[in-house]
Amino acid sequence: MKWSIPEKVIARGRQYLQEGRVLSVVPDQEENVWHAEVLGSELYMVDLDGTAKEIDYCQCPYWEEHKYCKHTVAVELYLRSKNLSRIMKKDQPMLEPVKTTSEGEIIAKGFSRLKIQKNPQAVQPLIIEYQVETIETNQYHPELSILALYLRIGSLASPKKTYIVKNIYDFLQAYTEKETYTVNKQYQFRLDKRAFQKEDQKILAHLAGSAQTHQLLGTNGLQVKGKLDKRYLLLPVEQARFLLEQMNQTTRLHLQINEQNDQGIQFSDQNKPLSFKVEKQGEDYLLQALNDFDFFFMHYQWGLIQGVFYSLTKHQQTVYQTWKQLIRRLEKPEVVFKKKELPALFKEIIPLLSEIGDVVVASEVEKEVADIPVEFIFFFRKAKGKIQARVDFVYGEVIYSTDPKHEVSANQDFQVLRDRAEEKRVLDLFRMYRYQKNETGYERPLPSGEELYAFFRTELSVFRQFGEVRLGRKLRELYLDAHKHQPQIEVTETGSWLDIRFDVSGIEEQEIDHVLQSLLRNDAFYTLENGQVLSFDSEEFQQTSQVLQQLRESIRSEEGTIHVPKNQGLIIQNQLEKSNATFSESFQTMVQDLIHPEGYQAQLPKGLNAKMREYQKQGFRWLKMLGHYQFGGILADEMGLGKTLQTIAFLLSEKEERESFSALIVAPASLIYNWQAEVKKFAPSLNIQVINGNKKEREELLAKDTDIRVTSYASLRQDLADYQSQKIDYLILDEAQMVKNSSTKTAQALRELAVPQRFALSGTPIENNLEELWSLFATIMPGFFPTKTKFRELAAEEIAQMIRPFILRRDKQTVLKDLPEKTEMNLYSALTEEQKTVYLAYLRQMREEISSMDSEAFKKNRIGILAGLTRLRQICCDPRLFIEDYQGGSGKLEQVKDLLVAAKENKRRVLLFSQFTGMLTILQEELAELGISTFYLRGSTKPQDRLSMVDAFNAGEKDVFLISLKAGGTGLNLTGADTVILYDLWWNPAIEEQAAGRAHRIGQKNVVEVWRMISEGTIEERMDSLQQEKRELFQKVIQGNEEQLTKLTEEDIRMILSVGEIEK
Repeated sequence: MKWSIPEKVIARGRQYLQEGRVLSVVPDQEENVWHAEVLGSELYMVDLDGTAKEIDYCQCPYWEEHKYCKHTVAVELYLRSKNLSRIMKKDQPMLEPVKTTSEGEIIAKGFSRLKIQKNPQAVQPLIIEYQVETIETNQYHPELSILALYLRIGSLASPKKTYIVKNIYDFLQAYTEKETYTVNKQYQFRLDKRAFQKEDQKILAHLAGSAQTHQLLGTNGLQVKGKLDKRYLLLPVEQARFLLEQMNQTTRLHLQINEQNDQGIQFSDQNKPLSFKVEKQGEDYLLQALNDFDFFFMHYQWGLIQGVFYSLTKHQQTVYQTWKQLIRRLEKPEVVFKKKELPALFKEIIPLLSEIGDVVVASEVEKEVADIPVEFIFFFRKAKGKIQARVDFVYGEVIYSTDPKHEVSANQDFQVLRDRAEEKRVLDLFRMYRYQKNETGYERPLPSGEELYAFFRTELSVFRQFGEVRLGRKLRELYLDAHKHQPQIEVTETGSWLDIRFDVSGIEEQEIDHVLQSLLRNDAFYTLENGQVLSFDSEEFQQTSQVLQQLRESIRSEEGTIHVPKNQGLIIQNQLEKSNATFSESFQTMVQDLIHPEGYQAQLPKGLNAKMREYQKQGFRWLKMLGHYQFGGILADEMGLGKTLQTIAFLLSEKEERESFSALIVAPASLIYNWQAEVKKFAPSLNIQVINGNKKEREELLAKDTDIRVTSYASLRQDLADYQSQKIDYLILDEAQMVKNSSTKTAQALRELAVPQRFALSGTPIENNLEELWSLFATIMPGFFPTKTKFRELAAEEIAQMIRPFILRRDKQTVLKDLPEKTEMNLYSALTEEQKTVYLAYLRQMREEISSMDSEAFKKNRIGILAGLTRLRQICCDPRLFIEDYQGGSGKLEQVKDLLVAAKENKRRVLLFSQFTGMLTILQEELAELGISTFYLRGSTKPQDRLSMVDAFNAGEKDVFLISLKAGGTGLNLTGADTVILYDLWWNPAIEEQAAGRAHRIGQKNVVEVWRMISEGTIEERMDSLQQEKRELFQKVIQGNEEQLTKLTEEDIRMILSVGEIEK
């Protein structure tokens, strides 16, 4: 039991226990509370806290006010009488009922104290009066007084007879609940809202809200003369003006401020209510307040003058209070100033007083002062190993200074009003920069290096914000301004390098290399050996720095000249075109050829046995131009435009023009014999040798003298040492996307070959991400791109600009106006019921496993997740691909069989691609039963057999050509087909484009249709959406569109698996 409970309350509780008024006590172990009923003047529900906190509750009014009562005491005494503690224990036994009470009685007793709301009836009109008084909170500071409200209420029938509301909080609660309020033993009023006028209802609603807030905070009343008085309600600061104005409109507001009564108030919007004057008094000057507030309310930021309230800002209030405190200290309402104090009066005091009132200055006083804005002149010089400084304060013709020798005296007829505050601000600058005071001003040790640069660039800039800065000659010579010492740049072409020579006026030649190193580090300045600092703060220096930053991986510098690989020419041209750089004639010619390769002069080789189209001739000239300047490049024409022919023409031309010639072509194993056939067909004068077979056979073939060697990527990797010992002039990488990963052994082996001229052929130089492009260029033009880390920081637009001269890309739609069109369509099929059951089971299993994975777990399980996705794709094709006893059919298989039967009837010839060789085997067997003949090209098919199968199909043999998507997606010319079926989708749309390009290429005379088979409601639909996003990277970097391709990411996989389950 709380020690603070008075003894008389405990005695009343004990009496209640003895009289048997504790009717029931029930333990509630879940809530740790004793529920009890105690009969007082009414039946009260009591909750006794079962913990040591003793947070009890009772329904009676006494508890509401004191947080304890005789009812809670009676319950605790009852527990003690049963040898129980109020602290509840585990497995607390049930108490014997104090009194047998039926359920109906319990409910009836609980509601007995509540009153039934009666239907609305006529109400007695009431009148209310508002009494507002000031209540002191500190007898020594009346401005800290607060405004408190109390009410008087009466009947409108007798408006002159009103009664004081003794408890405003109970009154407002009764008003809110439309209850009766008793003002004394004789009178009570029913506080229905209808009893009050509308303006009173509005006021009472606000007051009720304020009272409720006070009660929630535990304050029911105000301390008045040391006692709690419940008559009063504090007028809240944020609502005080609104409430007073509303009360004033009722004409029933009585305001008592500082024991003076006022029956009405007024608020003014004037924000400068006071008045001051300055006049001369003998030899002195008098500042006097002409009026003052009758009363000031600091909490409300109000001042009162003759019944009018004036609102002040926080700053105005501070100014006023400062003035009042100082006046109190002087014990008189005016202040006397000496003549020498006039600057402080006019520059510091009057401006502040003007914020709270009008300040009138007598004309005779105005004539004696000169209020001139101050100007500052700063002087800095180098002397005795220090920077010495002084500042002059200029007021018109009058000059004050930190060095008295430089002061100019004032006219004695008037007093210059020195702006001491502004002067102090300026002098504080010297302290901020750690100057020491001396007899003439300030000084600090002469800085060097970075601190000296900061002095000129930063510190002096701050001083210039306040006034004029003048430097002594010796100090000025320590700073070489970038705009007066511009870099002179000369670019010339020498062999396989570009020489960029730099010169800076006023800088010795032996220091130029150090200047360049500073620019390479992106420094802001360079400190010369004599201590001078050369600023790089000019557009020309910044352009030079940007060029060096971009070329930093490949530059060599000596004696003011930088040697850069020639393939960086366009970068240099773009960066320096706005500078004063000069370019040699040969360099300018090279840049023009790179920008306009179509104008490069090159004759087709005499021994070429082919008629080239115009765009192929342009491709040939582009290769010749790059070869002339010893550059590499990527011929990225769309599949079917003759990249092979253009390359053969280039090699033949080089052979005819050179005394010695040796070329190496590296291609997928499936294409090496295709190259042999094409070279013999188009350039029979070239000797070509396929390097194939076992290790011994390959060594024997390599020993033979020939113009061109053709080998596979795998064989090259194994025979690298043999190739390194041979002289190779040209390296051609066919289907160069094979080396898109720079870390593979094949890519590393190719980079180790010492070959001066390297070209790549690829219709898809980018399949998944931009780093594939970095890998290709690292192979064909080493050093062209920065390191991979720096490359990742480049924007796609920057990369596109860099590679533009070195990638040639044309598409069929642009250059082959006579090529039949290609149409594409998606064909959707539904899964069979059995197929659907299998699919959903695997999908749910994958979702459950992935849903609980965070990103780290996802990375660790990535291989397993991709394998799961492959399973789902195989189910869409035919569950028999991995479920041996499955016999439920495949919706897609049935659809494609119907399509192929119709295609044969319409004399269409079909290429059918699938990633899964098992699916192609199933298709071959199923189609044979339908009388549809097939070729089947798989990864294990020998290169010689591939060519014979292709030739036979193009000649009209058999109906369908079944091809493994990865094994036959490149290098095949199957123009005998007019229909391409993609049985299952691939993650990368570029692979599908290559597959379709086997038929849609030069030589095709029919419209080519591409059918993409998609199982409806499965991950294949999501894969199709993903492909639409992934098609854009190639366009962005190679042809300039906007979207970016990303590889198959965690987000991609989660998106794919989020596809809704198939509708039953």
